[in-house]
Amino acid sequence: MISLILTILYLAKDTVHRWFTRLSSPIARVLVVFFLTLSALAALGSYVITVNIVRHELISRGADTVVTSLVSRDSSPIFIPSQADTERMLNAESYDLQTIGIASLPAGASVQMYTFDFRRQRQIMPLMAPSGMPTLLQPENAQLMPPGPGEVTIQKTRVPIMVRNLPEGHTLLRIMNSGALVVAPNNLPPHFRERNSNPIHTLIFRVHELRSSESILHIERFIHLLQRYEKAHGSIISVGPLLKRMDDVLKKQVQCRIAFCLGISAIVGILLTALAGMEYRQNEYIYTLMKSFGIHPLLLVGAFIVENLLIVSASFLAAIATFMYFQRIIITQVLKLGDYSLSLSEIMPEIYLISYTLLGCVLISSLPIFVAANREIGRVLK
Repeated sequence: MISLILTILYLAKDTVHRWFTRLSSPIARVLVVFFLTLSALAALGSYVITVNIVRHELISRGADTVVTSLVSRDSSPIFIPSQADTERMLNAESYDLQTIGIASLPAGASVQMYTFDFRRQRQIMPLMAPSGMPTLLQPENAQLMPPGPGEVTIQKTRVPIMVRNLPEGHTLLRIMNSGALVVAPNNLPPHFRERNSNPIHTLIFRVHELRSSESILHIERFIHLLQRYEKAHGSIISVGPLLKRMDDVLKKQVQCRIAFCLGISAIVGILLTALAGMEYRQNEYIYTLMKSFGIHPLLLVGAFIVENLLIVSASFLAAIATFMYFQRIIITQVLKLGDYSLSLSEIMPEIYLISYTLLGCVLISSLPIFVAANREIGRVLK
């Protein structure tokens, strides 16, 4: 044990001595790894930013939402899954609104009228007037009527209503961007119930997290099954095909990212291999004498691996810190991607990718050392 500790201390001292006597060797490794890692983070960071910008733009345009209208082919009612069922099966929130007619506003405009199922009143009732009276829901920027009490005309009858603004980004804005009058089921007049015994169901599904096109395509398949088993027909509005094409593009981008990192690893690997081989040859006689005294060759190889790991890790961490600190300048001034900044969690997959390639470089660069360290002692000391 004492001899092992002394050997490790000697190898550590020898490494530090080589760094001070040949400063160009560690400095070259530090600068190459630092600037190549910084360049890789800038390039891969621009890829992450572009993907995030496109994803946010798609979501703002309803990419995370599927809207469908269902009507029964016969007089039988359509069974619509509850909110809890869609949460469990589709990982999405859902709304089921039933079209019942048209309401006329005082200014001459008209809006669609909807009602809903009692099972979903916990979703809709918080948006309506506390008294449960018919409520005109509108976007904040629409201002069809001022918020508060008002009146609309339904079949030539003036009906008191409450006007409320929908919160920004609410799921119902996907179909109520021009406003809509919502009437609770218990407030429907009898003739509305009779006339709408087989209503048109407008279903809205919004996934909680849009990871890929599969999130939307899964909902579309569910709707097709629902149409089949409930003997219903209707249209589906979604951007599933567009998201599918986007996923195909991203898969090709992943291949480009891997190729880019492999190119960097080739440069770093060649440099580490050349410098490690040169330094080992310069001290090969001493290392061979150590082997003749019983030192295992793997200990010598391990010393070079640890040395390169220290240098590469320090340079890698310095490059990450530099990128995170100056990323706003790099993104806005160099990459011209607008005022955007990446969090550490967003860039973490790229950091993992680069770190794995650099670790591979360190291990591959030790192969010549491994071969040289296992040469016969007599061939070196002859």
